[in-house]
Amino acid sequence: MLSKLNATKLLNFIYVLYLLSLLEAFVKQLLAEYGYASVDWNVSEFLINYQGGFVRRGLLGEILFFLAKNYHINVEWTIKIFSLIMFAAVCTFFVKSFVKRGYTLYILPTCFFLGVFILFPCWIKKDALMLLAFITILWIWSTQKAIPIFGKIIFINLLAMLMIFIHEVFAIWALPILFLLLFNHFKKGNITASIGIALACLLPSIAVFLVVISASGDAVLSQKIWDSWHILSGKATGKVPHWNAVGAIGWPRNYTFIWHLRRNYLTIDNKIISCVYWAAVLPVVYYVVTNALMVFKKSATIFTNEHKTILSAILVFQFFALIPLFTFLSVDLGRIFLYWTSTAFIIFLLLPLGTSSSIFPKKFIKTVQNINDWLSKILRPSKSTLAFLLLFVAISSYGFVVPRAYNTMIAYRALQMLSQPFIILKEAARLIFS
Repeated sequence: MLSKLNATKLLNFIYVLYLLSLLEAFVKQLLAEYGYASVDWNVSEFLINYQGGFVRRGLLGEILFFLAKNYHINVEWTIKIFSLIMFAAVCTFFVKSFVKRGYTLYILPTCFFLGVFILFPCWIKKDALMLLAFITILWIWSTQKAIPIFGKIIFINLLAMLMIFIHEVFAIWALPILFLLLFNHFKKGNITASIGIALACLLPSIAVFLVVISASGDAVLSQKIWDSWHILSGKATGKVPHWNAVGAIGWPRNYTFIWHLRRNYLTIDNKIISCVYWAAVLPVVYYVVTNALMVFKKSATIFTNEHKTILSAILVFQFFALIPLFTFLSVDLGRIFLYWTSTAFIIFLLLPLGTSSSIFPKKFIKTVQNINDWLSKILRPSKSTLAFLLLFVAISSYGFVVPRAYNTMIAYRALQMLSQPFIILKEAARLIFS
């Protein structure tokens, strides 16, 4: 049997290998050439513009198109550098917040969940920008006491509307918690009136969301967007790829909903059906996220049972907000796990404990406590338990494909990194003796 000290050293070694594998993946993505004709979703998500007419997700692409047309910027590297700055800003927020609270950085990848930010890769998408906007909104709300409430409401709506024009998914995971905060602030004896006031405060953002989702686009519009970039670059155009972000603008709604639902829960891969896989993975992710800070805490007061309950309540609430994405609006499940865990941690880290505990009904808090107690009876939270789960939990990034799932597994990526020197030696030997 390994001693506790040796086991810790082994885990630390595996963890370092895992971080190195993330760094290797990140560098490859940074140096990869995508180009206008790429079917890759990452860069193409930024290319959606208004050249075919007003459409959802087109604002950032229209700005890029304007800059490329008038200032001849390198679009691909502009996207990469911009994404890198946003990603660095989000990571800086998490690291500083963890250090300030005395949390161990050991479990920081669980915020993103298990490196999906890089492995998907979500950093070459609009996700970091949206998370940074969400951080800014909650920071203004919770820390800037000198700003009057109406000033905060105006700021929230302006930034939220901007993000919704960039990507409508922001409304799905940001507006529900903002509604709760506003409802709690204006809470009166009459609940109906309080709900009305909170909704009125968010009315501009809700209106923009409804406008944006109504402009879903079609095949003709997506082709015009695709052509606009090729005409600008002087390259021959062709049919827009069906499987990239620009092509997806042209998908019919009914096809989109049904295809996503089937892909998420009725896919069979390696004799495993996806609905069973997700039913097993979701509780594990919840268990890991809600217990990691507890079992790896440096002192008893840093993270208490009350903290765990509040983080759990936020996590459950954000999960319910994301149900449309988990079911029929997306198959980017790795990306949705990122939204789920990272937004829950952002809310937990930025809102005072008293605020977080007051925005949820007492019955909801009690139910969450009961769930946590039940899970703890099934599997007692401990460092060894969490370490084991962290080593082997796997998230399929896009739809359900078994290789995509184990590619996010810490143990798999550590073995992959450990194999690199031997692969290099084997290749060198082949070149020498061939």
